Amino acid sequence: MRTLLVPAVLIGTGIATMYDRGWYSSYDAQQCIEENYPGFYVPLENYLMFLPAAGVYGLNLAGIKGKYGFADRSIIYLVSMGLTMATTGILKSGTGVERPDGSDLRSFPSNHAAIAFVSAAFLHEEFRDRSIWYGIAGYSIATFTGVLRMLNNKHWMSDVLVGAGLGILWTKALYLCYPAIRNSFPGGYSRKNNNLSLAPYLSRGYYGFSLHYTIH
Repeated sequence: MRTLLVPAVLIGTGIATMYDRGWYSSYDAQQCIEENYPGFYVPLENYLMFLPAAGVYGLNLAGIKGKYGFADRSIIYLVSMGLTMATTGILKSGTGVERPDGSDLRSFPSNHAAIAFVSAAFLHEEFRDRSIWYGIAGYSIATFTGVLRMLNNKHWMSDVLVGAGLGILWTKALYLCYPAIRNSFPGGYSRKNNNLSLAPYLSRGYYGFSLHYTIH
């Protein structure tokens, strides 16, 4: 499908440029960073990666409606995020790629880039019928997040490219499949459906959201 072409290219390019492979490899990119930005450290990516997703809810509060209502879009975002993080976690454990700064062996792929591009694709899909600029803004923030991970010496170029591709892939796949998934619930669901609940959680430094659906 044309919708999945971009993530496929990102993932393929990332794999093709791992280590010192390709005409401009991850090692080449890292050497360029070390020569031109020595000692660079701006730790903003922990916040930037969620900004496009926060924008979806902010725009809705401002009266600008997206493709789906609160419950539907929250399900898409959380499931996309869960699948993306599960995939990156498996790959990190299975590949054992060392980070550029040598801090551990969980460099590939970039979880920050993956989350940032889930958020960007989420913003794009929700408001793509309103203006192209929503998507441009979201993907620009996500790209800057990935670049920061490289400049901060935490990830190789290949890590960021594959992470970005996975984030877009899972989000777009969920948007493609969601109508069928939604119709599979008996009676559907909405904000008035007491069977569905969404709540934040915080435990020993871990944070996120929990989604529950009760089947009778």
